[in-house]
Amino acid sequence: MNNNINHNEQNHDLLLLQQQGLIEAQNVNYKLLNNAASEARSPWFISLLFGMSGILASLFFIGFLTLLLDSSGLLDSTLAVFIIGGVLSVIGGFLFHNARSRHSAFWDSLAFAITLAGQGYIAYALLASEIAEPLNIVLLLLVQLLMTVAIANFIYRLLSATLALSCLFYLLNYYHLSEISLGLLALITSVTHLQRYRLAAFIPTKWRMNALEIMSAIGYASAYVLLSISVYFIATEYGNSFNNLDNYGESFSYNYYLAQGLLTLASLYAAYLILKRYQVKLRSTAGLLISAAIIILGVVSIYVSGLLATSLIIIIATANSQRVLLVLGVIALVGYIFWYYYQLDTSLLVKSVSLFVIGITLLLLRWLLIKSYFAKIKPCANVNQERLS
Repeated sequence: MNNNINHNEQNHDLLLLQQQGLIEAQNVNYKLLNNAASEARSPWFISLLFGMSGILASLFFIGFLTLLLDSSGLLDSTLAVFIIGGVLSVIGGFLFHNARSRHSAFWDSLAFAITLAGQGYIAYALLASEIAEPLNIVLLLLVQLLMTVAIANFIYRLLSATLALSCLFYLLNYYHLSEISLGLLALITSVTHLQRYRLAAFIPTKWRMNALEIMSAIGYASAYVLLSISVYFIATEYGNSFNNLDNYGESFSYNYYLAQGLLTLASLYAAYLILKRYQVKLRSTAGLLISAAIIILGVVSIYVSGLLATSLIIIIATANSQRVLLVLGVIALVGYIFWYYYQLDTSLLVKSVSLFVIGITLLLLRWLLIKSYFAKIKPCANVNQERLS
């Protein structure tokens, strides 16, 4: 199912790039488009079963190969395990390339199993070796970025990008820069979802479709990681996990105001990009009302950053008509509200009043925005061209 969605997005991207003059008509592989369209008509549960079989096969393959390596003594050598993982990753990359040219779900599952096993051995070799902790995480981050670029499969690129961003978050937390995490991930999400066509214009023509798929995978991965670490920050707030000692024995604490300020700035930038599509200035009446709503939500949710993060994901998903991302954002938003409401740090009456005030304020801003601005303008005729601006 995800492969079918990816093929449909590729077809849409090709048409948009051709319409804007970023690629020429003769550079479009119409045979590939026809094959992708025919493959998109296959039942979604078939692709889902093949994906599950690939994951299950990778687990069995890792178990079988681990027994062989353990009996031969190679498992004790970090270098040997790393080389084996690299060889398996190269074989899996070749199979992925072959599967894309043949449009075969079987080859996709086989390549996924072999490549996932190879990455598992590489991660084990790096994390279980004698390399110091920050350096092995940096190496794992670089390996996952390389796999995100090299492997020609959207699902695997999504997994690799997710792991790479998770490593980035770990490194920021290790160096006590956790406040940057939310704002940085929100900025990556906004740029990859709202400016990928503009960035594609700076890439050579023959690499543009591949670059668009990479940016799409990074965009989805950054959104998932952003939603996930928002839960982490909520959990650590009540567990006091941020009040610890660093490597030099000095105490440090998490600065909620700085973190929420960076997240608010990233959200304002995303609003600027969306308004720019419709030729609406940020200093106009509509822009000021939207900016006020974002700032108010950022101020009232300083200790519950997930509210602003999920709202950002929902706005981006609505602007780009991404239903999967929209569903994830709505589910995360409901979960954050329940988490905040049923924490026993303050009375439920105070939390009910605060949520009521936030809801009423946002509804009033929405009403003012619709009445004072959007009711007076006509809908734009060329939506696709606006999304590329």
